[in-house]
Amino acid sequence: MTPAALDVAGLTVRLGRTEVVKGVSLSVARGTIVGVVGPNGAGKTTLVDAVTGFVASSGSVAVAGRPAGHLRPHRRVALGVARTFQSLELFEDLTVGENLAVAAHGAGVRDGDPRPPAERAAWAAATAGVDDIVDAVPGQLAYGRRKQVALARALAAGPSVLLLDEPAAGLDGAGRRALVATVRSLADGGLAVVLVDHDVHLVFDVCDEVAVLDAGRVVAHGRPGEVRADPAVATAWLGAVTGSPAPGPKTAAAGPGRHAGTAAGTPAPALELSAMSTGWRGATSVHSVDLTVAEGELVALLGANGAGKTTTLLAVSGVLGVQSGSIRVLGEPAVAGADRMARRGVAHAPQDRGVLGGLTVAEQLRLAAGPGPEGRSAVASAIARLPALGPLLGRRGRLLSGGEQQQLSLGRAIASRPRLLLVDELSLGLAPDAVSHALGVLRAMADDGVAVLLVEQFASLALTVADRAYVLHRGRVALTGRASELAARPEALEAAYLGTAAGPA
Repeated sequence: MTPAALDVAGLTVRLGRTEVVKGVSLSVARGTIVGVVGPNGAGKTTLVDAVTGFVASSGSVAVAGRPAGHLRPHRRVALGVARTFQSLELFEDLTVGENLAVAAHGAGVRDGDPRPPAERAAWAAATAGVDDIVDAVPGQLAYGRRKQVALARALAAGPSVLLLDEPAAGLDGAGRRALVATVRSLADGGLAVVLVDHDVHLVFDVCDEVAVLDAGRVVAHGRPGEVRADPAVATAWLGAVTGSPAPGPKTAAAGPGRHAGTAAGTPAPALELSAMSTGWRGATSVHSVDLTVAEGELVALLGANGAGKTTTLLAVSGVLGVQSGSIRVLGEPAVAGADRMARRGVAHAPQDRGVLGGLTVAEQLRLAAGPGPEGRSAVASAIARLPALGPLLGRRGRLLSGGEQQQLSLGRAIASRPRLLLVDELSLGLAPDAVSHALGVLRAMADDGVAVLLVEQFASLALTVADRAYVLHRGRVALTGRASELAARPEALEAAYLGTAAGPA
């Protein structure tokens, strides 16, 4: 029996005390594309890192029947394993052609690909569509073309197994279609491909098999149609969405902000996005978004990985510029610069937390709150809302766990006394009871008059406390409505996240 091109069995990765990948088994035959999808923090990139030797792991990795789990990355390349990186990792001071030559010559003359390195590099350039820019340096290229160079460099090694980590991120529709055609052609030529991407629609469309990771484990694996219909898949992204919102935390009782725009009068808009488009490196990843958040209102911004949620928050907070359309914050046009927006009353608890490793929790809270009696009062208020910070006040940021860093990130935002609070992926790294408490804190802040825009991957959590919600898909608003209405239509949410058939809200 011919062994699979790639066999992974019981693969486990520990980072510190945390198991990030837990007993994952995966088999990829030649000529097959296997997709790996899952929510933020599921362990997808760590799985790729483990297979390619960039992190230590237990379990086994075999390439065409040959054990590879004990080998360093360059030795796995020699066996036939190549990859791309989310961050591309191109050699910026080399031309495109030189990038490919490094990969081709580094791999040498391969058992599975006997072509000379120069010939293999030329084939890779043509296959990935970069043969017209071999004399350019990566810094001169648009983001989409840089992605093509990253793919070409992986191909130049002449792999039998190709692992692609977020290859569609940042690509427009034409770029995605070209990528799909290229990957399908490579598989039809006998290459084994592992495709990790946040664009679940693309993965389900192009892959022969799909594995879904959640919290480091495979929760579903099979043909795309079977996996798409598996309830565990929707739960991995949405949580347990039922016909009505689950009861919120006790601190989240209905208050004046719960029904903005009713008989009590229409609150003033704190945030208005009008046909707003934005993105990175000249590429547009958020398209013509209309969105509002009123004073005293909690609005959830939902969607699968890569839908444009974080990019939208970065535009609102002044980190990213607006390509077209407009953003108005607290009645004034938004301005470039996170510091300038912060002085206006915008606070941002980012997805990466932004914790300062050398400062204590107390110092970081004071830095956010500012000096004087008002600052001290704001710190005390933040600790009162998030009492888990109390025992941590003397601890430096670098010594905090992921969940503790998440609490500090939210605490700093609260301590800045915001009028508009942006929170990105609140649940990431928090235990369930801490998530419930933090959601209650956001609800209470909205009821106190703060405008809150909550980005949250798990719809079931956000809809318990939100007044309204928007669901993004590929940078566009796919669904919007009151939280109670959306929670009562789980099929519509699933359609926006996973691409199943459902009517508009």
